Amino acid sequence: MSLRLRNRWKQGERPRSLEDVASAAASNAWRAACNGVLNLENEDFETRTQDQRLELIQEFVIFLLHLADRRVRERFSQEQRIRFVTAMALRLAGLLEENLAELHAGPDRVPAPVDGVREAFVDRVNVRSDEYADCRYSAEEGPGFSLWRAFAARVSEALGPGNRQWAIDQVMAIDGPEAVEAFAPALESLLPAVQESVSPDPS
Repeated sequence: MSLRLRNRWKQGERPRSLEDVASAAASNAWRAACNGVLNLENEDFETRTQDQRLELIQEFVIFLLHLADRRVRERFSQEQRIRFVTAMALRLAGLLEENLAELHAGPDRVPAPVDGVREAFVDRVNVRSDEYADCRYSAEEGPGFSLWRAFAARVSEALGPGNRQWAIDQVMAIDGPEAVEAFAPALESLLPAVQESVSPDPS
């Protein structure tokens, strides 16, 4: 069964800002990432703890965030692109923080305070952005081999030493493409809902 992500707004809802669309894109990326991790587990790649699952989810969502940045680069001005990517990253950081707080809740199930999660996530985003920046990507074909390989290597590291090479192959051939195939069309469907002047910087 294919993963269904949000790709439209309800009729009659208010106009949408860049930040609205970025938040919806972040939620879609999170769902696609969770599905990707579940698929890995179903293929017998073992995850031992919820913390490890969240490490894997982070790698997936950061990769999808990077792809979103690449996709909006040609249609938004630099200022709008920064707003969009920043809002998406901060929403993803918030989702991570919420999940970690629930994971480490006490016996009363009250979410536990977690410090430094957003900052650490943003730092990881910046590191991965630098790693992925020189990798090939095209609007027509999507990620090139070097970008797939860099992403798969990070997922493999989060899984641990067992079956590392098999994990790289699995992510490059199946789970990475499936996440992108779910996320990218939904993003393309959401972007036209931005109700403000959006035009790329003049060349």
